[in-house]
Amino acid sequence: MEALLRQRDLMEIMNVSRATLWRMLRHQNFPKPVVLMGCKRWRREDLESWLEARKSE
Repeated sequence: MEALLRQRDLMEIMNVSRATLWRMLRHQNFPKPVVLMGCKRWRREDLESWLEARKSE
């Protein structure tokens, strides 16, 4: 089973505020969340791939 991250987890991993996170979601090619019973969760694998791609830019 793959790991799913909450918004708070993303903020801690990336060391950003909630406002910055949502700005990134709107304006950058950020991974789309999975919606489970109305709750947004992000796949850890998608986030790690996105972060690796950003390092090479």
